[in-house]
Formats: sequence, C-alpha cells, structure tokens
Amino acid sequence: MRIMQSNHRPQLRRKIRFFLHRWHRRLGLLVSLLLILLVITGVALNHTGQLELDNHYPQSRILLWPYQSLLPDNIGYEGSHGLLHSANGLLLLDEDMLADCSRLTGAAETTEYVLVSCASVWHLLTGSYQLLESFDPAFLSLPEDAQPAVSDGQLVVGSSDYWQKLNVDTLTLEGRVTVAQTSTYEVLPAVNQSISWQRIMQDMHSGRWFGSWGVWVVDIAAFVMMLLAFSGIWMWLSRPGNRR
Repeated sequence: MRIMQSNHRPQLRRKIRFFLHRWHRRLGLLVSLLLILLVITGVALNHTGQLELDNHYPQSRILLWPYQSLLPDNIGYEGSHGLLHSANGLLLLDEDMLADCSRLTGAAETTEYVLVSCASVWHLLTGSYQLLESFDPAFLSLPEDAQPAVSDGQLVVGSSDYWQKLNVDTLTLEGRVTVAQTSTYEVLPAVNQSISWQRIMQDMHSGRWFGSWGVWVVDIAAFVMMLLAFSGIWMWLSRPGNRR
C-alpha cells in the first residue's frame, strides 16, 4: 500500500507540472504584450518631469479616439486672405500667427475690418489681417454665445435675433439692428490642447484608455501574472533536483 502511494505522488506531481507548464506558456504569451505596455507607460510616468509629459499634447487621431467627446470642434473661416483658424493657443491665417486664441468661435469680415471671437478674447484686425486691438468680451458685456457678424457692410455683435453695431473707433456698442449675416465656417480636425501625454500614459497604464472594459482586462492580466509567478515558483521547486 505504501509503495502504491509513493508511486502515485510523483505521477500526480508530474501531471500537475505538465499541466501548469503548458498553460504557463500560453498565459505568459497572452499577457506579454500587455506587460510590455505597462512597463513602457510605467517608466514614462516615472519620468514625467524630465519628459515634460504634462506640457505636451499629442495630435494623433489614434491616440485621441477615446477623448473625442472632450475635444471641442475646431472651426475655420475662409477669409479674403486665407483660412482663419486656431491651433495650439494661437490665431492663425493659414500658417501665419496673428494673435493668441485658445479656441476660435466666430469671425466677421468687412472691406476695412475683421472681427474675430475666441473663447476668452476678441480681436479686431484690419482688412489686411493686421492686429489692431484685443479685448475681453466682458468689456462690452457680451453674452457667452455672442458672435461677430456683418449688417449693411458694418460689423455687429450679438446672438440669435439681437444684434448691435460695433463702433470700431471706441469699441462700444451702438444702435440695434434686426438683420445680420454670420460667416459660414468649415469643421477642421480637432486640435488637442487639453489631453496631455501624461494623461494618456496614465489611462493606458490603468486600462481606462481602452474603455470601461479595459480596466477589467488590466485587472485580469494582473491576476494572471500573479498566478504565473506562483505556478513558476511551484514548478521550479517541484523538480526532482530542487527538492531536498
């Protein structure tokens, strides 16, 4: 009876070791790619300051696809001298810098002047797109949805059906007008000015970048790696040459 038990234990141990060895390789291959991603993002996050990850904003559509709902629409206006748009905190005419602009929200052009509205500042330009004046929209007590427009060849500002003439010499609002024409715009690829490399690395490291299911995938992978560690130790200790 003792002989049968002594023979049975090594056979059972070999079967368990064979089973673990087979699944150890399969699971190891399965989590290896995720482990590489975790190592790369972890090392990068550990050197955020040196790499300045919090001050750089990627523009790749692939990297930014989980954040599309957080990125505001980037619009551009085709003026008489080129495409007026904003990028990287600047107001641009094609590729030429005109002024600061976190996000372009509107523009209107007459033969003599161009009025541009950005998220936090408005700019008055000459007809040749030279900057004349920059001012806070609160200076004119404008509502948040106010836009520049044109009425009878004059610049007006307002929203919906309430428009007022803009005196470009004194930057004051004058008489009300009932009809105004706003500029048509085209939607440009969104410019990322808020999602930094640091956030993307953090979301990739935690799995949030892949969506709600990504967090669970990372959790399961972490559990699998723990199993691989325990099974690897057991297989090494269970080898005949390693037992005392």
